[in-house]
Amino acid sequence: MSRVLLGDVAKERRETCKSSKDGYPIVGLEHLTPEEIALTAWDEGKENTFSKLFREGDILFGRRRAYLKKAAVAPFDGNCSGDITVIESIPERIHPELLPFIIQNDALFDFAVGKSAGSLPPRVKWENLKNSEFELPGMDKQRELAKILWAIDTTKKTYQKLLQKTDELVKSQFIELFNGWIFPLVSQINGGMRNGKISL
Repeated sequence: MSRVLLGDVAKERRETCKSSKDGYPIVGLEHLTPEEIALTAWDEGKENTFSKLFREGDILFGRRRAYLKKAAVAPFDGNCSGDITVIESIPERIHPELLPFIIQNDALFDFAVGKSAGSLPPRVKWENLKNSEFELPGMDKQRELAKILWAIDTTKKTYQKLLQKTDELVKSQFIELFNGWIFPLVSQINGGMRNGKISL
């Protein structure tokens, strides 16, 4: 286990596209979900002024308002906002599948917030972010950790989907209850009141 700087194992991608009409999917800050490591939203075929390119596997780090904890792995090549720092791993120094979890953690976000400058709103630069320090094990251990962490993330998402389905089921049962029993009962009570009596 050794202590390294983020800039020792990763670098900022500074690739740009020639035109906003190159057909790339578009990612803005609004598409990054706080504390979620996977990118699940983007736009396609939409007019934009973005010129920053990212590649599949890069980490898209929301450098504006870093306290929102926005950082996600890109599942494809695309085009993103200038308020997103595109970070690529240096594969010979860090396992690419572990880097997203190193970046998407409270310690790094706290560091980013401390290094942010400006007031409307504050932003953090790669020149500062790359100095974030953390402990990094050997490559074999990195590979093992990455496998475990991605399995945990998959399990978490499975539970989230299950909770959503359960919530939808409860809502549908509630609506069915109202339509099948409570609404007719209320209607009957209201009818009885209009006639000067309540008849059930």
